[in-house]
Amino acid sequence: MEKDFFEPLPKNAKCTRCKKQAIIRLPSHNAKFCRDCFIHFFETAVKRAMKKIRVSKNTPIMVAVSGGKDSLVLWEILNRLGYKTKGVHIYLGIGEFSEKSLDAIKNFADQRNLEWVKYDLRDFIGHSMVDIHKKIKRKTCSFCGKLKRQLLDMATITEGFDVIATGHNLDDEAGRLLGNLLGKRLHYVNKMYPYLPSPHPKIPAKIKPLYRVDIKEILIYAELNSIKPVDIDCPLSKGATSRKFKMALDLLEKEMPGIKRNFLFSYIDSNKPISTFENYNECKICGYPTYLELCNLCNIKKLLQS
Repeated sequence: MEKDFFEPLPKNAKCTRCKKQAIIRLPSHNAKFCRDCFIHFFETAVKRAMKKIRVSKNTPIMVAVSGGKDSLVLWEILNRLGYKTKGVHIYLGIGEFSEKSLDAIKNFADQRNLEWVKYDLRDFIGHSMVDIHKKIKRKTCSFCGKLKRQLLDMATITEGFDVIATGHNLDDEAGRLLGNLLGKRLHYVNKMYPYLPSPHPKIPAKIKPLYRVDIKEILIYAELNSIKPVDIDCPLSKGATSRKFKMALDLLEKEMPGIKRNFLFSYIDSNKPISTFENYNECKICGYPTYLELCNLCNIKKLLQS
């Protein structure tokens, strides 16, 4: 993990909140923090997000955990804030990356006595993501994301939960909003909200408690709380389009600190969650709710057989 966010600050650099020696500078907030005040700042940001999301502390939350920094920080902070959670991991069978992801989750959960469950892609489709990548000549991230979303939804309902939380952060959401606007994907733009109600009994409500914090802040929080995520990148994620939109926003952020927040929050603050029930079809093979004839799982199975 890169630690250049702990840049050397002058001895007279004072924490914006308590006036002690600062060790962290956040240009997008025009603020400097000591360790304790940064943790307070971060947790306050997530509390604000949860007020917007309006999920009660009496509501159990399924947490999608990949083993990466975002999902582990999400799991950590929801428990610190008093929410009842259970982790769920979709095992994709991507060699060393998947094994190290499992190790990161297990170590994290064992240290904190947290409950979690693993679902294996191969149990549903008969193939690992590596197998699918080799056979289907498409951008892997696109269909991988669709498969994971459906499996996470299915796992959440199977485990008896009504809500699933994902670790999407400010950078993820701002980049996705930019990409959907430029691509005129209005159906997806309309779903750019940190809380999406359940649209169908077989699909849980979705929440994004980290939408107010960016990647740098998550890295700092992970480091300060000894959270050890998986230390290698997914080898199948090369060329993901979403990275280009994030890079574009990073360039703007350098020149105009805070622009990413303004861009995302201005959209969220002027919109509301979409209405709950949508016009879903049923998958012709398994009956799972879908807009098309086949759900994502059954469609991939069909492609693999062709």
